[in-house]
Amino acid sequence: MLYFYLFMGNVRIIHTADNHIGLKFNNYSGSQAQGALVQERLDALENVVDAGNSKNAHFLVVAGDLFDSLKISAKEVKSVVEILKKSHAEVLVLPGNHDYYDGSDNKLWKMFLESTENTSIRLLHQSEVYRTECEGEVICFYPAPCMSKHHEGHVIGWVNDIQKDPNEIHIGIAHGNVDGLGVDDADRYFNMSESDLRATGVDFWLLGHIHVPFPAPTSIGNPLFFMPATHTPESIKRKIPGYAWLIDVIEKKQLQFEQLTTGNLRFSRQIIAFGRNFSLSDFQREELSWRNPKLILDLKLSGSLSESDLTELSELLRTLQTEYLHVDFENSVGVAVDSAFIQKTYAEGTTAYQWLSAIATETDSELALQLAYSMLNPKGKKS
Repeated sequence: MLYFYLFMGNVRIIHTADNHIGLKFNNYSGSQAQGALVQERLDALENVVDAGNSKNAHFLVVAGDLFDSLKISAKEVKSVVEILKKSHAEVLVLPGNHDYYDGSDNKLWKMFLESTENTSIRLLHQSEVYRTECEGEVICFYPAPCMSKHHEGHVIGWVNDIQKDPNEIHIGIAHGNVDGLGVDDADRYFNMSESDLRATGVDFWLLGHIHVPFPAPTSIGNPLFFMPATHTPESIKRKIPGYAWLIDVIEKKQLQFEQLTTGNLRFSRQIIAFGRNFSLSDFQREELSWRNPKLILDLKLSGSLSESDLTELSELLRTLQTEYLHVDFENSVGVAVDSAFIQKTYAEGTTAYQWLSAIATETDSELALQLAYSMLNPKGKKS
């Protein structure tokens, strides 16, 4: 049978997930970064809402883990709801595995529901079709909420049995691991495969849980599913700036999509090895290019420098905290052992002097000298 689709206009969706509002960042306890990172979860959510408003989105879909846990304060819930109320779009919120819905006595979602009465914010906490209309089209959303933190297998199977009118738009919303994208050897995180998703018969899925984006932003066509990644990075492991998807459903259910940047803060890990091919001045030039008051910098320094450069490096490291939101560093840089250092450190004629001086005459002796010196001074003390 041949079906004809008559679209009155594009249906536009902003898709976010894994916002983890309430994440405490205790590994930054006592630093100014902790408060900034906690606030950033809210500020970036507001960026998502603002992006939806500026793009005239019809729906803002949160595909799980809006909150980091069930133990969220009333103040934090109120802050989230106040941000979501600013959305001009209808907001659809799915419980994820961190903020799962396990019944009417669930304190978190009870507060949320009370705070969102008489608003356009809808909690999709039941496995049932949510039908609505937009731009002259019937839209059917198929939510698969998490009812626990861990679950063997997926919870999207109920969607397979629902008869779907081909003249309506069918969109699944779920939270969990997708085979090939995330590692879940123990099958604890609502594992889904592409065949599971395709078997449901929906037009596409909006997913959460995996904190990296899918598909690639350069992709074209109609992906089976979307993963937005976190809306702002949450650790040094995340090199992304934080994203949301803007998805347009256009004529004949074709999709157009754009990746939006929504985070304000950044994390960066830099691994530096000083030596013949990388000097202190090289490091100073690179470090200037990183400087950003909204950057959390993790430095890992190794190799060797002259005594004077070591002193200068120590002074530089002391000043870095004022240039970034936060700096952590591991500094294992040692003194460069060369002929001048040997003469300054050891008395001529001693075994150490003769041994190191002999090594220094050899070609490309830098590494051998450092190893020999470390053997003579296992605790970094001069002999």
